[in-house]
Amino acid sequence: MDRCTNIYHLLGNGKNSMWPMELRRSFPWVIWRLWTNRNLLLFDGKPFDPGILVEKIKSDVEEWFLAQTVIEEETKVLARDLVDQNVAGEVISSVLWKAPPKFWVKCNVGVSWSKRNKLAGASWVTRDDKGLVLLHSRTTLVNLKSAEEGSFLALCWAMESMASHRFQRVIFEVEDVILVGVVNRPQAWPSFGFEASEILLLLSDFVDWKVVKGGMESNRGANLIAQSVTNDGRFHSYVASHHPLWLNGVFESERVSSSS
Repeated sequence: MDRCTNIYHLLGNGKNSMWPMELRRSFPWVIWRLWTNRNLLLFDGKPFDPGILVEKIKSDVEEWFLAQTVIEEETKVLARDLVDQNVAGEVISSVLWKAPPKFWVKCNVGVSWSKRNKLAGASWVTRDDKGLVLLHSRTTLVNLKSAEEGSFLALCWAMESMASHRFQRVIFEVEDVILVGVVNRPQAWPSFGFEASEILLLLSDFVDWKVVKGGMESNRGANLIAQSVTNDGRFHSYVASHHPLWLNGVFESERVSSSS
């Protein structure tokens, strides 16, 4: 009980201006590093150097706030792009799904997270330069720790699928701004080194590729397929040609709008 009380008081001082800002924002990582090193000492008999511990905490904090700064910058850029696309107060069709260039395909990756069940529905939809759905697929990702892990695994799965189907030039469109940043600017996301290396390794199978940020509207079809896992309990995986019949209206309307 005393340990919990001390943690509560420590975190409670997170907004106490009497403490230096650099120290206050380090509190969660202080607790985490002390806890993990305590477990290593108790269960594995591994001692730790307090000086090294302090440096690791500082490094953790710096990486975290650097990542948050990049997220904020990426969000501002995306917001500016949308403003630039505004005509008479309405965003033009560039926020909708757009067909890829000739000789390319676009793979939209959808993810639907269930926090309660610790699983995610994942899907991908591949279309050609005329907006025609070539293939689509769905799967269930289980035993997940977070929605972010689901997004990462869904993208990896989609990339593996595109390579197995012999697509050579692929635009991957996802909604997760972090994944887009990790792929296109890995040096700005040092704490996501593992994710960056895994994704870039998968991308080496393609002749050419792009990973771009999409929105809820442009990713609507893929998301609806992914949501059939978490909302309707459709856990079986499959790959099929064309688009699902129950989403005919969605994909046909997007095909028309992309060619106009």
